[in-house]
Amino acid sequence: MDVEVRHEERGGARVAARGVDDLRRLSATVAADAPADAVDGALRDAGAGHLDAGGEHVWLRLGWLRAQGPDEAPWLEGFAAMVAHATSKGWTSEDGTLVRAHVERT
Repeated sequence: MDVEVRHEERGGARVAARGVDDLRRLSATVAADAPADAVDGALRDAGAGHLDAGGEHVWLRLGWLRAQGPDEAPWLEGFAAMVAHATSKGWTSEDGTLVRAHVERT
């Protein structure tokens, strides 16, 4: 799954989940020239999460990510497996509400 954050001077910012059926990866795609504060603001405004202080990762709300997929047993099982894997690697917040994803600048 990829969370795309688009920043446009006139149109503001948009956050959308792409490839929700691919639960074997999680990343955030951001334009190379998007200012960090705009990316962080877009994620927060969408209720999706926030950019970390270094700008290399985003912390995504698991509830928001879950809402992007279908309400079907196979997908829900795959999502749970993705979260379990991330947790085993230390990529989730202490309270279990956020998961870390690498930012890919394009």
